[in-house]
Amino acid sequence: MKVILTKYHEKLGDVGDTVAVNSGYANNYLIPNGYAVPATRGNINQMELVKQAALKVEARNIKEAEEFAKKLEGLEVTFVVKTGEEGKLYGSITNKDIAEKISEERKIEIDRKKIDMQEHIKELGEYDIELKLYKEVKSSVKVKVEPDEESKELIATHKAGKEETESLIEKEKQKAEEEKEKSEEEKVESKDKESSKKVEKEDKKKARIKSKSKDKDK
Repeated sequence: MKVILTKYHEKLGDVGDTVAVNSGYANNYLIPNGYAVPATRGNINQMELVKQAALKVEARNIKEAEEFAKKLEGLEVTFVVKTGEEGKLYGSITNKDIAEKISEERKIEIDRKKIDMQEHIKELGEYDIELKLYKEVKSSVKVKVEPDEESKELIATHKAGKEETESLIEKEKQKAEEEKEKSEEEKVESKDKESSKKVEKEDKKKARIKSKSKDKDK
């Protein structure tokens, strides 16, 4: 079914665009919610007037979004949370949580759907989250996720234990390397001794042969 958009739709297009959609989607959602009208000849003829009015509305929407974006400049919120010993959250932080935190801390209301998160936050740290306000008008919010006091102690204890274990492993590794080097040196030294003994034995043998030869000559 073909319809004419009467207001901007993120996936379908701008006001005045004629698009083909599923008839059920058109009749049950787009048309009842004022997003579109059937693409009849009469509606097509009227769309020029609708476009003119829509352009004014569009300009106003963009201006309001840009003003809102300025209001959001430098926006930052902080979550203090409980975590496990490795700093991972119990649960996660969603766009709904961020919208509520912005409202609570900054007294600014924002639709959670405008908070564009690729995935929920599950670890401590700082995150720059994009805010899609209207079409190409965007802003951002810095989200800080910090551990509560109990979690800080838990993380510190785990870190200290981990570092101690790693230190012991490194010492054992170093000791093994030293023993290996010592063993290699002993092998080389043993070979050198054997070689010296062999040379000494050969020299003695040559000396005996030489001595016998002299005795015969006498």
